[in-house]
Amino acid sequence: MPRFRYDPNAVIEDYANAVGHLFTRDGIDHDRIGLVGVCMGGGYAVSLGARDKRLKAVVSIAGGYDIGGTFQQFLGVDGFATYYRSIAELVQRQYESGEIAYVPTIAKALSAEVPVAVMPNEEAYSYYDRTFRTDAPNWSGKMTADSLLPYFTYNAVAHAPLVAPTPLMIVHGATDTALLPEYAQQAYEAAQGRKELVWIETHNHIELYDQAPYVTEAAAHAIRWLDEHLEKGR
Repeated sequence: MPRFRYDPNAVIEDYANAVGHLFTRDGIDHDRIGLVGVCMGGGYAVSLGARDKRLKAVVSIAGGYDIGGTFQQFLGVDGFATYYRSIAELVQRQYESGEIAYVPTIAKALSAEVPVAVMPNEEAYSYYDRTFRTDAPNWSGKMTADSLLPYFTYNAVAHAPLVAPTPLMIVHGATDTALLPEYAQQAYEAAQGRKELVWIETHNHIELYDQAPYVTEAAAHAIRWLDEHLEKGR
């Protein structure tokens, strides 16, 4: 597999393997394992909760639930269809040439110079360009073009009903122009059983990454949920 290839299904499998590893460790209470995910990790937490009943509680914060739908909101249906075809053409050229096609992970916007990018918006660009320089020097500014094919078909809303009977909390910013609040609402409405939806008054998506008081508030809700559902002896 080429470097810098991103596949939601592979990430979810990594999460499942992490849970499996916990079951091999001495001193781990198998009845008190929960999962918290942020950003795309929030959507992936829902997806793992749907398939892995070893989890006793799930929390998704600022989650990505329907990436293809989100891009359709940004580009319009016809615009997104054209964009998706351009990605498929890059992948086809990769098959024909044998040379791995890469696209930028971030861009300020789509343009003639940058026709395809994984996160083509100013907010993502400013955050990841900054944190790459200050905190994550091994972070990659490129991904394989074929990463976008499974990324845009990933949909955690369809998985949300299957999380039950595991309790599910969804925490999302009331204002989020990167991972739209309407899909958090859809995931919550689709979920069955014990569930809770928490709205936090944000101004953007990344405030729930590392900024007070937004992270503090989200973490307090997550801890409350985990304390309730992972309480010893339940």
